Amino acid sequence: MSNESVTRAHELTRTLLAALDAGDFAFAADLADQRSPLLMSLEREQTDADLALIREIIAMNATIMNKASTARDAVADHHGEARQRVSAAQQYLAAGQMR
Repeated sequence: MSNESVTRAHELTRTLLAALDAGDFAFAADLADQRSPLLMSLEREQTDADLALIREIIAMNATIMNKASTARDAVADHHGEARQRVSAAQQYLAAGQMR
């Protein structure tokens, strides 16, 4: 992976974090798709500068995973609450039909 590719992967990772902070998950997914081939092309030998950027990417990835997990949990909670409201509405309508 050339220095240019490592730098681009680093930029994409920073932008991905910003997209997650903004709640733009579709854009974040697009950025992850763009970044993935760059990360997959990592070679064994890297310059010290590239290794420093790669370490930063790894640290940002941990933050990305935490943010994604938190967002997933929030969506799951919201979905569960919505299902409970639908169930309550169904019970209300069923009780009204029993009269």
